[in-house]
Amino acid sequence: MTAEIAISNKSAIALAADSKVTLSIAGRQKTYDTVNKLFSLSKTEPVGAMVYGNAEFMGFPWETILKEYRRRKPTKRFDTVFDWADDILAFLKDFFPFAHEDGANISHMIGATAVSGIFDRYIEALQEGAPTEEVAVILQQEIDLHIHNLENAPDFLSDEEWRGLENGHHQVVEELANSGIGETFEDLRPALRRLVELTIRKQISSPIYSGLVVAGFGEKELLPSLVAFQIDGIIGGKLKCTRSTRFDSTRQSQGLIQPFAQTDMVYRFMEGIDPNYAVQLRANIEALIRQNSLDTLAALGVPDGDIEAMAPAIEKAASASLEAFWKEDARIRWEQFAEPIIDMAMSLPKDELANLAESLVSLTSLQRRVSREIETVGGAIDVAVISKGDGFVWVKRKHYFNADRNLRFVQGYFSEYGTSKSDGEEDGNA
Repeated sequence: MTAEIAISNKSAIALAADSKVTLSIAGRQKTYDTVNKLFSLSKTEPVGAMVYGNAEFMGFPWETILKEYRRRKPTKRFDTVFDWADDILAFLKDFFPFAHEDGANISHMIGATAVSGIFDRYIEALQEGAPTEEVAVILQQEIDLHIHNLENAPDFLSDEEWRGLENGHHQVVEELANSGIGETFEDLRPALRRLVELTIRKQISSPIYSGLVVAGFGEKELLPSLVAFQIDGIIGGKLKCTRSTRFDSTRQSQGLIQPFAQTDMVYRFMEGIDPNYAVQLRANIEALIRQNSLDTLAALGVPDGDIEAMAPAIEKAASASLEAFWKEDARIRWEQFAEPIIDMAMSLPKDELANLAESLVSLTSLQRRVSREIETVGGAIDVAVISKGDGFVWVKRKHYFNADRNLRFVQGYFSEYGTSKSDGEEDGNA
């Protein structure tokens, strides 16, 4: 797992990422503290990238992909950060000749996440002591709910495109639907087929996605921008990718403090309340108000039949009151907690911007270290500040080697760079 953050004001954008990676090997978890997640995308241009989530894309490490992108296009320039991002996404499809089997493997991994979720519900039902016939009903309801949500999502692959895919993708659907839960409950197989198919071909990121953040300045941008994507892989020659964040700074903007991956501690710092606790608190208050209304009517002697008839009106009135309450709650949290911090970040110099980014990642790392949870955030924190005038500057950067003993690497770092045009075309003299 990962904790990363981007903090932007009008002069610069600071990026910070931890170094922890968690691996699952033979059912056991192993962590390492030396993984690189923050990269410069150019040796000459003020633009960088962070990665989180799945450490690989189509079997290649993200570090290899991004450094190969930089190596193949050392003198690229683009007008905006969003053009940079578009070029990287295009590069992901073309940097290696992926075979049809590669796409089928991605389909299998994505579809397996859907079946895994149903299996988890199956285990919960067994632990609750539900009879076998009730378990089947519970699972059918769970599958139908997921299918309903997926059917309302936009398409990644249309019906025609899905039918035109190689047989390997359709075999994946059959295999996943007929094994595991489908093997135990044959009546669920048609619904499982539909669930797996929709999970693969709908424009919704799966749990195995990789996060990619691109930030900095384009050639024609005087203020920083950021865009983030959730990327699953290549299926049928198309990149399954969903944009999760887009920030285009303007002279009127308030700046940006945007966490990625494990975000709970940053939101707790920014809003004064843990997000998970806020969800639980909201559910508890809503249940309390509704039950209190019914108990009040009963205490006043209102007959049960009348209370039942009045229940819809009570529900509607309670919902309206709660909506107004939570709207006011959100305003207070913004004005008293988040807004003052963002306002202060707008006036921070570059070094303090970097310190704030590092501190917020460190806060998550500290919480994981002293909690009962597995320590999924930690290691050295890489910090970079990107500005229009100074470019991509490392404030803190770990290395697996001693620079003094690798002068060939240090001296050759800029050997590929030359001049280029602003439309992304390389100069022939580079």
